[in-house]
Amino acid sequence: MEDFEDLVCKDDKPNAVVIGLAPSEFHYERLNEAFRCLLNGAQLIAIHAGKYYKREDGLALGPGCFVKGLEYSARCKAELVGKPNPTFFKSALGDIKPEEAVMIGDDVMDDIQGALAVGMKGILVQTGKYRVGDENKIENKPTVATSFAEAVEKIMKELKT
Repeated sequence: MEDFEDLVCKDDKPNAVVIGLAPSEFHYERLNEAFRCLLNGAQLIAIHAGKYYKREDGLALGPGCFVKGLEYSARCKAELVGKPNPTFFKSALGDIKPEEAVMIGDDVMDDIQGALAVGMKGILVQTGKYRVGDENKIENKPTVATSFAEAVEKIMKELKT
């Protein structure tokens, strides 16, 4: 929210609805407000559409279900600007060739499959929101590591060969 504090909506008619990870904002009245803006022509923009994320008390719903619900209800398509959008990965790489980069992540779909789709390598870590068997959910089986440290060790070992 702090990123949008200085924005002023002209005529009380926003031109965009931006969905990110803001759990305290995912309630019926706020979603209805977003839905009505979309019906009035606002564009739906999703920072990402993660299915879930890890909190101290366990897994929790991510913004993806709210993005999908708004798409369905308002009959629109969200512009996804974060993972797994190829543009997101390419902009992060800058001048680095994808085949020279490695994505280490705990989300097999958004982190790993997204990286593989642009030609990067991917290492799935069994930490955070990783669930047993996630590595089998995508066609190109990723390298798996038990931790971030082990992932780095695998990268270093590969560089030496």
